[in-house]
Amino acid sequence: MKRLKTILQSNKIYYILIGLTILITAVRILQPSRTFYTKNTNKITGIIRTITYDEDKIDIIIKSKEKIKGTYYLKEEEKLEKLRLGDKITVTGTLEIPQHPTTKNLFDYAAYLKKQKIYHLMEIEDIKKISSSKNWFIILKNKIYEKISHPYLQAFLLGNDDKVTEEVKNSYQENGISHLFAISGMQFYLLASFLLKILNKLKIKEKKSYILVFIFLLGYLSILGITASILRGILIFILNSINRVWHLGLKREKIIILTIVITILVNPYFLTEAAFWYSFLISIGLLYTLKQNDSYWKTLWKSSIFSFLISIPISLFYFYEINILSIFYNLFYIPFINIIIFPMSILTLFLPIIEPIYQILITILEESSLLLQEIEIGKYLFPKVVFLVYLLELFLIIYYIKTKKKRFLILLISILSIHHCTFYLQKDFIKIIDVGQGDAILIFSKGKTALIDTGGIIKFDGTKSSTISKYKTIPLLKSLGIKELNFALLTHGDYDHVGEFFYLNEHIKIEEVYINLGRKSSIEKEIIKERQDIKPIKQNQDIQIGNFTLYQLNKSWKEENAASSVYYVVHPNLTGLLMGDATVETEDYLLSNYNLKVDFIKIGHHGSSTSSSRSFLKEVNPSLALISVGKNNRYHHPSKKVLDNLTAKNIPYLQTATSGTITIYPKTGLVTEDKKER
Repeated sequence: MKRLKTILQSNKIYYILIGLTILITAVRILQPSRTFYTKNTNKITGIIRTITYDEDKIDIIIKSKEKIKGTYYLKEEEKLEKLRLGDKITVTGTLEIPQHPTTKNLFDYAAYLKKQKIYHLMEIEDIKKISSSKNWFIILKNKIYEKISHPYLQAFLLGNDDKVTEEVKNSYQENGISHLFAISGMQFYLLASFLLKILNKLKIKEKKSYILVFIFLLGYLSILGITASILRGILIFILNSINRVWHLGLKREKIIILTIVITILVNPYFLTEAAFWYSFLISIGLLYTLKQNDSYWKTLWKSSIFSFLISIPISLFYFYEINILSIFYNLFYIPFINIIIFPMSILTLFLPIIEPIYQILITILEESSLLLQEIEIGKYLFPKVVFLVYLLELFLIIYYIKTKKKRFLILLISILSIHHCTFYLQKDFIKIIDVGQGDAILIFSKGKTALIDTGGIIKFDGTKSSTISKYKTIPLLKSLGIKELNFALLTHGDYDHVGEFFYLNEHIKIEEVYINLGRKSSIEKEIIKERQDIKPIKQNQDIQIGNFTLYQLNKSWKEENAASSVYYVVHPNLTGLLMGDATVETEDYLLSNYNLKVDFIKIGHHGSSTSSSRSFLKEVNPSLALISVGKNNRYHHPSKKVLDNLTAKNIPYLQTATSGTITIYPKTGLVTEDKKER
């Protein structure tokens, strides 16, 4: 023990550890992915590592030669044999490689899976259970997960918030209190302290008591699964306890270095996660700022302010927004969760009779958060900028906290103000957003915004989805610093053009909504009920968006696609046509009533043969054609006829299916393709 103490007290060993960790981490991250499967693999036998039941599907991670993430959609009234962790199963289905986002600034699901060494997804068509696990630990783990069914018991005791509704989780994030729902050092400290008191009453010696608690915590870790915050919490407690009880005499800096080194060696990809940086920066900072003689409320106030400050650059880098009022919200939620909710979670587990009381507390938690979410004061969006800006903000925060010198605070506020105002400094642009088989076009100039159509997906089984708005449009808007839309212009009533309007309207402010002339489809009637202030856009009516002027050229037609709004785009440096789903008949009408010469055209109806005639293309004579279309879509758009028409007129074209989101910058003439910039 003396030799170990001498080694651990030496500064050299930490320099060596840090150097080796950097080297090992670089090698592991840069190591090419190794996979045993191809797209032709359609049958896999393996062990269930994780399983999540949803209303209509089951998500499974299977470990065979490598890990595969599979999704099985339950058939109507299907009774599938109950599956558990450790079960050996055979699945058949179609393998596919996870795709990187085709729009910049969005969550990279493929990279996320790679961190877990998952390189293939499978849409499972059939599952056959071969056998159940006979491993006593897996059996125990299954029993624990089956016993703990309440969503918040799972969240606070098992670190699994899958059953907490998305609406509520979004409110926690917007209110800046989501960090309180991750199992962390505070929970482990409370739990370990409780166990140590019991062991002390049983007259067990201190060192043996700590060893028993360490064994319990490591077992608990294996049940929870390893995440950055959970691992940090357990390591900090164990290392601090060993240092104190075994009298190693290590300074807290060395404990922190050991914790970081072990965490990164366990999983180098933790470095890319917000949870890692939140967990370590906040906990390290609190160790250096809080004083033992501070009162509870003073400690709470200081920790709330500090946690907010140190989390600013992390929140802006990963989520593009902060909520200043979270400082005050945490004054209530930190004690409410740590002193009331978490202990009650443990009591409810062992005394289910008190669950109604527990549910009342959870209702207070959820409803108060949803209510506070409605408060817009204090919420700020910051456009995505170069990484160095976030580093500069972090260093200024650290220096201010360390020195308490006002010049660092003034400089920090100045940098944050400039960062926030870069929203107004962005170049004018038109983005043809890759929404698959549909249309969504974002126009920005001088802080003003318009979204022409929203996209929308109807699955083969007829069900509708809001995934485009939830995972693409709204995150994209946030990354650009766009908090609200000045205009939503809906060209016509097809679902692939307006289906996402409902989710967007509910989750982001839209000042004015315009709909096309002509008959109204069933979905348009629903939209009119949703937004009673909606207006039909008149022929030749203009919409001003900063330097852009949009003129709606089409008249009313009986046929839905023919009546699609057509927007003539005018900018000091650019002209264009956005054709919606307009048909050849519409094109003939436009030619006979307008003199149209443009720099670019968004081809009508995703390149369907019902649009883009040679005569129209000849007359319009664009320098570039853009086609918003889904990859391998069921309609086989764009049609060969349209592509031949473009080729015959020597008009180059880009498709969102192959280019991803396409952006035009009028002032420079630059056209970017997000998919090719990866």
